[in-house]
Amino acid sequence: MKKIIFSVIILLFFSISGASAFDWESRGIRVLESGSSDDENFILLEDSSSIQMRIRFLNELDEKWAAAAADLFRNFKSWNYMKMSRIEFFVTSNTMEIIVVPSQYSYKNIDFTPHIPGGMVFIYDYYLRYNFRVNKDNFFLRINDRFINEEILSMRIKEAIDDPVAYLTKRDPEYFLQKLTELEDEQKLLRESQEMLARSIIYFQNTGFLGFGNTPVKNSVIRKIIEIKTADPSIKADSIKEKLAAEKIEASDKEIKLVLNVFYNEFD
Repeated sequence: MKKIIFSVIILLFFSISGASAFDWESRGIRVLESGSSDDENFILLEDSSSIQMRIRFLNELDEKWAAAAADLFRNFKSWNYMKMSRIEFFVTSNTMEIIVVPSQYSYKNIDFTPHIPGGMVFIYDYYLRYNFRVNKDNFFLRINDRFINEEILSMRIKEAIDDPVAYLTKRDPEYFLQKLTELEDEQKLLRESQEMLARSIIYFQNTGFLGFGNTPVKNSVIRKIIEIKTADPSIKADSIKEKLAAEKIEASDKEIKLVLNVFYNEFD
């Protein structure tokens, strides 16, 4: 048991020391701390301007990812419109996720920082992409594309903030899916309301002898008449009655005509 614990400690030491062994100083970065938290390892670094960079990783931090993190850190620092508060990397075997939290981000006299409270998320594998939300007037707008340069990204964010509705209709497919779902729900409710209204009208029109004693037309009868009428829109009440009788479905002449009146606006 002691040998197993010792082996785990040695493995952890080498994985963390491997991250620390990368030549950070040649990049103008110094290691503040390294260790493990939960099921992952981490290394905390800082540059000469006191901006901190945390790298979280599983098992071991490969040198290529350490170099990529250092290069991206330098790249984000060089932006003209955005200044970083902090940056965090999470490295897996295939990708690196980056969260950039700005201390300030202004473009063409617009302050972006209130609109990106959660920071900006980037994904790096073969190239750099961004995928995060901008908040404006209770709209949560997805900013998602391949990163080309700071100018293009800033233009995209400005476009979303300037006119959220226009941005959504132009760029965000989730908006269309949401609106389509809402429209389908509204149409469903409308159909249900119309059907309830139609059934109510049929009920109040379907009086008994001398106009007394309203009785509802059975749902099965209504559905069957609609089914027959859908299959043959030109069919008349007499033929419908024959088809119902053939299937041993009882319906009076008045009930059939009421369904045709209400649902199809057909009157003799």
